[in-house]
Amino acid sequence: MSTVSAYVKFEILQAVRIPAVFIGLLFMPVGGMLVFVIPTMGSDPATATMGTASMCLFAVLIICSAQYGMGIADSRTKPWGGYVRTLPGGPLPKMVSMITLSMLMTVLGTIPLVLVAMAGTEAEASPADVALGFGALLLAVIPFALFMLAVGYAVNPYLVNMLTSVAPLLLVVLGGLLADPTDTGGFIGTVAPYIPIRGAAELVWAAVSDYSPRPVSLISQGVWTVVLAFVAHRAYRADEGRRFR
Repeated sequence: MSTVSAYVKFEILQAVRIPAVFIGLLFMPVGGMLVFVIPTMGSDPATATMGTASMCLFAVLIICSAQYGMGIADSRTKPWGGYVRTLPGGPLPKMVSMITLSMLMTVLGTIPLVLVAMAGTEAEASPADVALGFGALLLAVIPFALFMLAVGYAVNPYLVNMLTSVAPLLLVVLGGLLADPTDTGGFIGTVAPYIPIRGAAELVWAAVSDYSPRPVSLISQGVWTVVLAFVAHRAYRADEGRRFR
């Protein structure tokens, strides 16, 4: 436990010392609120609430992209990252500390979006719904983290930045976060249930509204989580073999 605590403290201090990185990344979800949610959904309480939830999920995805994808790739190219990998405790303390920071950043990162929604839209949700929404967002950290871990360890470090910049936008579009959640027709409506982000999105929507998640989306999300956990583990071990053989 002391090892895990030390890693958590290290991750938090590292983030606090370079806050501009996260502030810059969170500009995209806030921009999405100003460009998509307020002009097109702001006057309708139900759609504004779900649109805000979608942008909060986008923020979680951006945070995971930076912390896991780009963070892992950066550590793979630096001696310090290699040294940390040789310390006692194995990968578990490092992973726990990164997930802890992700959950903390999720809470902090969604506050500006909620404030924008309160000031510029008719979105409405009870305190209990907001609490459930935060819980669903924290659960969403797990599959997103696994996805970006797999990218961070499996892809050439010099290509990761490009992939982690494009992947969140593709997932948001293909997952239907910028479309009507109840529209099951068309290309987006057909492919969305099988995109890794969709199941998590439907849980968040259900937490803050009367939306009913589709079983296919939840099953797909569960399958993706297992697959991504396996791929991330294999990529970590493969990278370890290449570097410490």
